[in-house]
Amino acid sequence: MNTEFFSIVVATVLALVLLLVWVLVALPQRRARATQQEVLEQIKVGDEVVTVGGIIGRLTFLDREADLARIEVAKGVEMRVIPSAISHPLDILDRIRTAERGGAKPAQKTGKR
Repeated sequence: MNTEFFSIVVATVLALVLLLVWVLVALPQRRARATQQEVLEQIKVGDEVVTVGGIIGRLTFLDREADLARIEVAKGVEMRVIPSAISHPLDILDRIRTAERGGAKPAQKTGKR
């Protein structure tokens, strides 16, 4: 077997494997990061949010430049978090359904948590 042919085959297989890894790993991660960034840009003070640790609370302060947020987890009890620790709004499923229908964002629910 010719060594040049073997080298071309190995290089081609290696290129295909790298392309497959990029398509299966890098692209979905990039999309997930972009989606998470979009969600974080849409949250605002007053929204009920869920942190990556599973803590649910109402966003009472958000300063993107200082990279600081506060979440009220109980009456009079606030936690300081970094905004990237906020996973999503509590009503994200309602927002997704509304966006799919092309409607406006649903009104915030009020009352006890």
